[in-house]
Amino acid sequence: MKIELISTEDRDRYLVNHAAEIERILRELMDDKNIVALYGNTSKQFLLSTLVAIDLDKGYLLFEQGVDAAMNAQLLGSKECTFATTHDQVHIQFSSAGVTAAKLGQEAVFRVPIPREILRLQRREYYRLVTSVINPVKCLINTSAGLLESVVVDISIGGVGVLAYPEVGRLKAGEIYHGCRITLPGTGEFAVGLNVCTTFEITLKNGRLTHRAGCQFIDLPPSVETAIQRYIIQVDRERRARYS
Repeated sequence: MKIELISTEDRDRYLVNHAAEIERILRELMDDKNIVALYGNTSKQFLLSTLVAIDLDKGYLLFEQGVDAAMNAQLLGSKECTFATTHDQVHIQFSSAGVTAAKLGQEAVFRVPIPREILRLQRREYYRLVTSVINPVKCLINTSAGLLESVVVDISIGGVGVLAYPEVGRLKAGEIYHGCRITLPGTGEFAVGLNVCTTFEITLKNGRLTHRAGCQFIDLPPSVETAIQRYIIQVDRERRARYS
């Protein structure tokens, strides 16, 4: 479960350091009772725990202690601990110094300073959402011939698959388009850049020919990445609730 940073670029892209966003992530971990792996800095072994309380006023998180007293002592003796989990297909990790023992009622817990930054790592291969036909995601692609209107058929924070009709226009693999607009239902409209990776034709059941393209986002701003990720999580949750 422990996540290793591959490069400085990865760290800069996936690091969350806004206090409100950090609080939101932590509350979701607590509310959903996610299992969190706690690693000390002196061992590759880890302890499984859950986040049981958030004290914003004092700036602390409280995690369950484990049943292994020796492992608890090892974590308390570590100069720095790493916390790693996965939530809604997204890997989340942060580190903290100053982990101490405390009590929550009669329960023994670890007291951990609220992190100032969290690594939230979701690459495009982790999860790709097939979009709704009833409530479609629209994308206007800024081509030299004008705006090409397309429908997004799948989306991740790495890119989109789009569908358009040949009479409206075609995209070519290798082309780059800046100033495109993507509209996420219930979320808003956002400016994005697209790099066309693949194109192909598909004939629908009604016999109509369509043009499909797989596109990668270019220099996606963190705010837009967050909006896309929230949209994916929200739609996925609604679908699971509907069919559970």
